[in-house]
Amino acid sequence: MVIDILKDEHWWGGLTDLGSKMPLGEDSDIKIAMTPIDQGAFLFVSDKGRYIYSPKKHVIEFSDGKINIDTDEDVYLESGFSTLKGAHRAVVERFFSLNENIPDELFFKVPQFNTWMALGYNQTEDGILEYAQSIIDNGFEPGIFMIDEGWSEDYGVYDFYPGRFNNPKGMIDKLHEMGFKVMLWVTPIISPDSNAYRELKELGYLTKNAQGEMAVREWWNGYSCVLDLTNPDANKWFVDKLQTCLDKYNADGFKFDAGDYYFYRDDDTTYENLTDNEMTSVYNNLGNIFPYHEYRTAWNLRGQSILCRMQDKEHTWGDKGIKDIIPNTIVQGLIGCLYSCPDMVGGGALSSATGKYDTELYIRWAEANTYCSMMQFSIAPWRVLSADECDIVRNLADTHSKLGDTIMALAKNASKTGEPVVRCMEYEFPNQGFETVTDQFMLGDAILVAPIMEKGVSSRTVKLPTGDWQDSNGAVYQGGNTVEISAPLGVVPVFTKEM
Repeated sequence: MVIDILKDEHWWGGLTDLGSKMPLGEDSDIKIAMTPIDQGAFLFVSDKGRYIYSPKKHVIEFSDGKINIDTDEDVYLESGFSTLKGAHRAVVERFFSLNENIPDELFFKVPQFNTWMALGYNQTEDGILEYAQSIIDNGFEPGIFMIDEGWSEDYGVYDFYPGRFNNPKGMIDKLHEMGFKVMLWVTPIISPDSNAYRELKELGYLTKNAQGEMAVREWWNGYSCVLDLTNPDANKWFVDKLQTCLDKYNADGFKFDAGDYYFYRDDDTTYENLTDNEMTSVYNNLGNIFPYHEYRTAWNLRGQSILCRMQDKEHTWGDKGIKDIIPNTIVQGLIGCLYSCPDMVGGGALSSATGKYDTELYIRWAEANTYCSMMQFSIAPWRVLSADECDIVRNLADTHSKLGDTIMALAKNASKTGEPVVRCMEYEFPNQGFETVTDQFMLGDAILVAPIMEKGVSSRTVKLPTGDWQDSNGAVYQGGNTVEISAPLGVVPVFTKEM
């Protein structure tokens, strides 16, 4: 299939991780293989009222003013919907699977805390309780608390590491007493040469390669086997293990990590013959069983009530860092990941945990996340910031909580209409010159947010749509203009549309 890109046409979609390269248009030169490391869907929408959709993955290339797709099977190209919002609404109506079972309101109303950057692989009972208590002691509101990788001894074991945890149920009970809901890190990965491996191999629950041999896949922690979750019995084995874990330790849910496309192959020997991306979708379905859940990798969610966090970002001002937060969040919503969380404040890539943090970057990151659907911490602000700087971040966290009812209302609207919670400017204000504005966004249809995303900057220009706009100090600006706004650390340029 070859599609001519229209004059001044702009496209968004495909892979969340490529958000900073969007919109794509006549001058773009990019080939996308549709293999997500966070969230993906073969769904592209344009500001000229067109969409491209397929339930399958295909290679798509934007080059020489054309869109080339590797096959015309199962690919839908529709036009005539006038605007980006019109095209998005059309694809939602035809292909999304909306339901009103949205994630628990605590995800939206209170910032989350995760132990990953705080403790790394050294998750211990004492370290976890100390971290949780420091959240309270430093005046942050308790919400969802995620215990990350390292709480269990091996992949395929769903019990706490005996050498690190003396009384894990008692620990979780204490976390509940503090006011937290507790989630545990898990994957569909099984360590080879382990008791779980021997059991699952005998049962035939593990993925095999094209030659019928046990598939051993390289990932960020070495080489492991993978559960074949298309096998109903293997799926039940995994779900039963997880539910037993919840019952035994009184935990509340799971952070479902891994499940990326590279754990699978299109020619793997599995119970059901699926592509690598479709295997990720099967893994995503477990989120419908456990109300408290989070995924980093997802495929073709189409508006389902699955919660996704952005791929781990580096602690940097550039690409793969803070620069990606807004454009990637926008793509998340447009491709159907309606309940999304930006990466942890300051970045979630463990390679960034050097102990040397740019405090200005950290605060600016917190500012941007404050006005997103969710806000998550792992690098503890009180450990890397001065007391005054920590006060700034605490105030931002409080601001996010005060926005909780607004965000929750937008999430409920998303469950009914498929409209993203966080929206690009062009989505809400077509034909006003916002096609390539990537450093501002809308929270719903009435709150315009323009965070600072550059080092050493204390003011910025903000492009206002037509109409009257009120800033956080009560000043009213006439839209259709670009204004210069002062924004020292802790101040986010935010404007509310006057009705």
